[in-house]
Amino acid sequence: MRPWFAPGRRPERAVEATPEQVIATGAMYGTYGRDPVDNDLGYRRGGSGGREPPYWTLEKARTYSVAAYRANPMATAIIDTYTAFCVGDSGVKLQASNPQVQQVAEEFWTDPANDLAGIQEIALRSQLLLGEKLYELMVGSNSGVVRFSPIEPAAIVEVHLRDGNPLWPDAVLLTPADGSLDYQTRSLARVDGATGLRDGQAMFWAPWKTLDTDRRGMPFLTSVLDWLDNYDTVLSNMIDRTALARYIAYDVTVKGSDVDVQNFVQRRGGTHIPPSGSIEVHNEAVDWKPVAAQTGAYEDAKANQSVLTNVAAGAGLAKTWLAEPEDANRATSLTMAEPVRRRVGGVQRAWLAQQAELVRFAVDRAVAARRLPFAVTATDPKTRLQREVPASQCVSVTGPEIAAADAQIAAQVLLNLSTGLEKLVQIRALTPEAAALAAQKGWEDYVGVPYVPSLAAPDVKPDDLATHVDATQRPTKGVLRAVGQ
Repeated sequence: MRPWFAPGRRPERAVEATPEQVIATGAMYGTYGRDPVDNDLGYRRGGSGGREPPYWTLEKARTYSVAAYRANPMATAIIDTYTAFCVGDSGVKLQASNPQVQQVAEEFWTDPANDLAGIQEIALRSQLLLGEKLYELMVGSNSGVVRFSPIEPAAIVEVHLRDGNPLWPDAVLLTPADGSLDYQTRSLARVDGATGLRDGQAMFWAPWKTLDTDRRGMPFLTSVLDWLDNYDTVLSNMIDRTALARYIAYDVTVKGSDVDVQNFVQRRGGTHIPPSGSIEVHNEAVDWKPVAAQTGAYEDAKANQSVLTNVAAGAGLAKTWLAEPEDANRATSLTMAEPVRRRVGGVQRAWLAQQAELVRFAVDRAVAARRLPFAVTATDPKTRLQREVPASQCVSVTGPEIAAADAQIAAQVLLNLSTGLEKLVQIRALTPEAAALAAQKGWEDYVGVPYVPSLAAPDVKPDDLATHVDATQRPTKGVLRAVGQ
């Protein structure tokens, strides 16, 4: 992003990043201090710090992300698309492989003070825009009932580490809400080595770190914030020029001297444009020519297409999903769908893991309050096998299916298979019996669902077949689960 405290300069040649950008992003090891040699701002000696972005860059990214979502339709489309795919549609659901654990988990999940099912969209949207999530955990001393309260990430002064390991955040230092200098510390939830149960005063997540040595997370839109601003600037300029071009101007030539020109203007009463619908009468000594201003709309449209390509690439979405769908056909959109689904699926997986960890904390607190035993019998939903596991490991959280188009792809492959087998039977390369066996084998091995002869005919509609495949696969495939380790 453009720096706040370092002046911009035009580099003599194209480089990957200017010194000002290096300072603003914290990319250099031990940055945003002051160099003791030549007093340059933005550097520290090696070994004195990591590659964390400066606090002003992090806060600027948060501020601009929230402003962009509220004012920039492209930013709104990016965030709402991720939110809709990750937690929208069928929503996020809680599951447990033990009835006792299921009851405790549902009490926490549906507690009106928590309402986890109802806040999924706004909670994920907040994390995407701010880059971090901090929940203060409030645990009943006798009941073990857990409730939580979100805390603004900007209130975090520092994240303390356990044994200096950046993968083990131990506590957060918070600015006082009353404006005093009495900073507050909240221990972060983790598994107690003695009891095997999760305990702590808060939960902190920063899923979009740049490096595993970072302590803080950046907003999801960080890399495209400037490009969103560029897109908005080009579009706004084009609109302004278009509006100005609607004002008609005339180039009037009066044959004669300057005196003749002044007399003409005086007789007309000024240089105003004739009113709409009126008639301007003049002789052949006066020539009126309308002046047409060029809006540059074509050039701006092309420029914005290039900017939008960068925005879509940085956001991990197909360009046609954000704008300009008329420039892509169905085949192109399907080709681009797989990378997009994987990117969205990664965001969803991180979010579901956070939700599962939050529920496991509530289950562990119920165990500590003796409402649940430490170990329970868990039943595998697929194999129906039972085994003894810690109560918290029975919890899983599932979200909407991301790869909904997989059923369509599988259906088309199966129809192509049946068409090919039919032609092999026609040329007598295969017997009908062998073709039927091959169709059944291909169906069951490729899709993993029972063979249905009535849906294997070449004239079956792909949508009907896709519906059957999707409905049969849904209980076992295509669901992202956050299961305990």
